[in-house]
Amino acid sequence: MPPSSHGNRLGGLVQRECQAAAAALAVDGDLHAGVHEARKAIRRARSLLALAAPALDVEGTDNALRRIGDSLGALRDAHVVAATAARVGDQSDDPAWVHAAQALDRRADRLLRRELATDAGFARRRRAIGRAARQLESLPWDELAGTDIRDGVHRHRRGADAGASPAGRNPQREHLPRWRGRVRRLRMQLDALDALRIRSAGHDPVASKRLHHLSDELGRRQDLAMLAEVLLRLRTLERRRQLVAHIEHDGTRQAMH
Repeated sequence: MPPSSHGNRLGGLVQRECQAAAAALAVDGDLHAGVHEARKAIRRARSLLALAAPALDVEGTDNALRRIGDSLGALRDAHVVAATAARVGDQSDDPAWVHAAQALDRRADRLLRRELATDAGFARRRRAIGRAARQLESLPWDELAGTDIRDGVHRHRRGADAGASPAGRNPQREHLPRWRGRVRRLRMQLDALDALRIRSAGHDPVASKRLHHLSDELGRRQDLAMLAEVLLRLRTLERRRQLVAHIEHDGTRQAMH
């Protein structure tokens, strides 16, 4: 494959993710699921843009996509904690979890209605994604070589490895998002290498599978930590401190095993 075609194909992948994000926000059905899919597509697009830097000037577009994703963060987090509470409840005999999950579901729906009141149908965000996609069309993707993309993966691999130590020693809430973000971005970039058929030194399919498992585990831990924080803020919820204690005990027990 000629080196220039790698860049063009990477640009095509980014455009596809932008289209996926806009389409997810235009759904008429489960809007919570739409927000989730849009944020995933934006994360994938940004992970790909990171491979194009510094060879291409993608900072402005990346910042625009970051702002859109961040603006959907509270909605997604609210839905995640409700779903996490329901999953914990499925594994517990305590009926308080049922009430907690219902309260968190209502909270997520309230936040969604409030957001749609200011951005009906997420039209403003979909337009912003469209502008970002048009900015990307003007970039000289054909100047981006496979070696540039491969070097980008190596840079982010070092970042993911560097983030492991503090989070591994001290799995506190403040460490999890950054480490999880680095691991998730590297996982997406390795997937992109496969899609682009770019061989990378040290690329091990088994290691990639472990990376997926690590990303999932960090996500589970972060979701539980976020649920505990939200439960403590729900002052009208009965037995919220006991529910948080259950989360902390379960997390400690799993960490020991």
